[in-house]
Amino acid sequence: MTLTRKIRAALSPMAIMAMAMAMTIGAALAADYPGRPIKIVVPYAAGGTIDSMARLLSPKFQAELGQPVLIDNRPGAGTMIGADAVARSEPDGHTLFMGTNSAFTISPHIMDKLPYDPLRSFAAIGTMATLPNLIVVKPDAPYQTLADVVDAARRGEKISYASFGKGSTAHLSGEAIRVAAAIDIAEIPYKSGPQCVQAVLAGQVSMGFDTTFGSVQRVKQGQLRALAITSATRSPDLPHVPTVREAGYPSAELVAWVGLFVPAATPAPIQDRLAATLRRALDEPQVKAQFAKMSVVVRFVDGESTMQTLRQEYLDIGKLVQTAKIRAH
Repeated sequence: MTLTRKIRAALSPMAIMAMAMAMTIGAALAADYPGRPIKIVVPYAAGGTIDSMARLLSPKFQAELGQPVLIDNRPGAGTMIGADAVARSEPDGHTLFMGTNSAFTISPHIMDKLPYDPLRSFAAIGTMATLPNLIVVKPDAPYQTLADVVDAARRGEKISYASFGKGSTAHLSGEAIRVAAAIDIAEIPYKSGPQCVQAVLAGQVSMGFDTTFGSVQRVKQGQLRALAITSATRSPDLPHVPTVREAGYPSAELVAWVGLFVPAATPAPIQDRLAATLRRALDEPQVKAQFAKMSVVVRFVDGESTMQTLRQEYLDIGKLVQTAKIRAH
């Protein structure tokens, strides 16, 4: 008996009929999709990296799908406002979510109430890019390596670091270093990477985090010194800068990743069409070049693999949050 026959034998006639109807409805919806303008919800303010990525991709989606593709910025609450709006939308492929790990693996552990289930409310269309952070200091700072900063803290020096907000990837990486090194360093939260850089240059903090997009050129021009990068591999733009793992702190290895999501009940044929559209858009040399200008590493990962990564990262960050006692407030 084949696996399909075994499954059918185990199901009641009503269950089989329900599954058949669901497949029929899904196929019908996919055949007419898209039937109206598509909206991409971006849980960040206009003008940022994620918003810029969405605006670069929207014309490609519009050309492929034959409908206008609009950007809907809904910032706030650790990206939960935008995520919740999509989770509550009709699962018909007309409302997409350009989400980062903030919505799925970070905010759920540090916010008091979550209006959606981060592991079950969404289906991933695919991951499109990763955004690592740099740990930077002033060019005339006494620290040449991350080890120098840790040693200074162990000698009793007051060490602080700038993050771009409670619960950001910068905050989590900084706390991972603090816990792993068993040192006393203070997090000073700012609202953005540029504000972190300003704090570093003004001498208000010992070191700070910024995205590669924000600081690669500053490092190249000697305006900042980079001590480490939070990705698993070194940046091709800064090959001399070690990873945090190479620096001795693998638990601080954390990058923001950007993915496209839809409500979980969206029919599979629609998900498949969106995934094919996303893959083709990311394969275009023009798109890759535009992303590269923002120091965004384009890397398409299919929906199933994205969800597997999401679930594992959810567990890993949960352990870090508990160990470091991180809260949003």
